[in-house]
Amino acid sequence: MSVVKKKKHVSKKNKKAWRKHCDINDVEEFLEDQRLEERLGKFDTKPDSELFVVDTQGDEHTKAKEKTADETAKVVAKPRSAKERKRLQLSQTPKCFEVLLPTSKVQDPNAKRNHVNPVGSKPTALSKINEKKRVETGKFQKKVEVARKNRKIALDKKRKTKAIRNTFDLDLWGQDLPEAKGIPETLCEEFVPTEAQLHNVPTQRRLRPKPPLPKTVVTRSAVDTPHPGISYNPSFKEHQELLQEVVQHEQKMMKREAHLLRVTNGMFRKVTQEQKENQWREEMSVGLPQPHNPANDPSDESDNEYKAVNPPVKNKKKDHKARRKQREQLEEKERLKRLKIDKKKITDLYKLRQLQSSIKKAESTQAEERTKRATKKTIEEATALPALSAHKTPKKEPDFVDPELLTGDLRKLRSTTNLLRDRFESLQRRGALAASKVMMKKKRKIKSYFKAGHKVTEKDIEKYTTRSTEKK
Repeated sequence: MSVVKKKKHVSKKNKKAWRKHCDINDVEEFLEDQRLEERLGKFDTKPDSELFVVDTQGDEHTKAKEKTADETAKVVAKPRSAKERKRLQLSQTPKCFEVLLPTSKVQDPNAKRNHVNPVGSKPTALSKINEKKRVETGKFQKKVEVARKNRKIALDKKRKTKAIRNTFDLDLWGQDLPEAKGIPETLCEEFVPTEAQLHNVPTQRRLRPKPPLPKTVVTRSAVDTPHPGISYNPSFKEHQELLQEVVQHEQKMMKREAHLLRVTNGMFRKVTQEQKENQWREEMSVGLPQPHNPANDPSDESDNEYKAVNPPVKNKKKDHKARRKQREQLEEKERLKRLKIDKKKITDLYKLRQLQSSIKKAESTQAEERTKRATKKTIEEATALPALSAHKTPKKEPDFVDPELLTGDLRKLRSTTNLLRDRFESLQRRGALAASKVMMKKKRKIKSYFKAGHKVTEKDIEKYTTRSTEKK
């Protein structure tokens, strides 16, 4: 059952407010239909001859016609050479430029657009005059000379690299010397430490190697493909699989919420106001002298006999018999304890094989778990995102389309997610952008005051009081 939301009455004074609070989905759908009609043409304006064909001869005639056409095509078609085939392809547009060709039937809104001649078209009268002027001024000649010069320089460079070295005066071990590293001769002494020598190396010849790229940037995972069940026309099996994933995710979230409720509010027992007051009174009256109650006074029950608060204790000593029995009990207890320990030793000897097998099994399981942890750690390190900020990357929530909203037509499908936000979070999850946190501004609590005046009526006062009570 769909819940009918109460309409909000919002001020639409500015353009921004109109854009924010006005629903323009119907207008966008109408414009989309209009653009589709512009591309394909309206069915109302087209004649019946374009839309329908009257078949007067039957299927057999059409099949015979197709056979004859195929036979003639086989007879006419001759095997062409590769040169002829390439020449025929010159007139066709390349596949890479087919995307740039217009597909719609909408006319160009800018009728006075500058026309650019394609490559290979005939030169115009104006282009011929411009070319003639360039030749006369010597611009073409200069360009040819520069190109020839550059070609010659490139060839000389190539020859130099290929030339065989005839002199063998290169010192292979001299690269480790300080002079080879760019350190000045004045500092090449044994009294000057290496740190001071490296500090005075010229800036253009610093001995600082370029750090390699981090593993996370090199082995970054590609964009995750969405689940096929999210499609506007998914199969039943894929849709059910996605539904199960969403259900498991929701159950996990509900379990977490229940746990948080149990360890926070559920820990404390509920107490009524009277019990709370009695408990507070008892706690506050601890240590204070209690009021005298004659009904509960024990002195009235006795026959005026004196009783000490702490009566005297008699020092009654044990005799020899009691001491002997006590000693025998302790000895018997110690004997039973020793007997139990000896019995346990014997049973442990019989259990040696079992203990050995259990230890081996525990060691093997621990080794397997260790290897699993190590492999998991290496995979995580290789595919981990770079720590671009202190915030954690947002986890992807499972997207799901209700079966009632599935249409099978991409035009009628209602978008449930924000595309811009989805792409932004995807870039954060892939490590291309630093993870950020949404910072919401706190709403100010506006206090309302009642301004008294001679024009204020009782109705105005009643309205103000009712409004203030509702807010509370």
